[in-house]
Amino acid sequence: MEPATTFGPRLRQERERRQISLTSIAESTKISRSLLEALERDDLSRWPGGIFGRSFVRAYANAIGLNADELVKEFVERFPDPADAPIPTAQSAVCAAETQSRPPTQSDRIELVLRVSVPRSWVSWLMWAFPRRQSM
Repeated sequence: MEPATTFGPRLRQERERRQISLTSIAESTKISRSLLEALERDDLSRWPGGIFGRSFVRAYANAIGLNADELVKEFVERFPDPADAPIPTAQSAVCAAETQSRPPTQSDRIELVLRVSVPRSWVSWLMWAFPRRQSM
């Protein structure tokens, strides 16, 4: 497999081989020229993350006639987004506590509180629809 630093230069080489200017790509994709230049240098420090970065790569690939799906897949593999990292959950914290040598204690419990909020207008309607019967 190629080193990770060849992604951007390979795109630039393919763009130049097809004689497409960065300015024309910037105009057609509405992506700034500086971001496209940074992509071709593998400098993703100012590159947007998440879906925006992937959609920019897809637009670039379409603009120069490459397979967008393959290019986006390679981009995600070579430059993983830190925001896509799994977030530790309460369940994983409980599992970690259970795997320790000490037995679980009362403080290891996680309580979930469910709060239901009912608009006042609903309460007024319920009181009107179902009036209380007065006992005699």
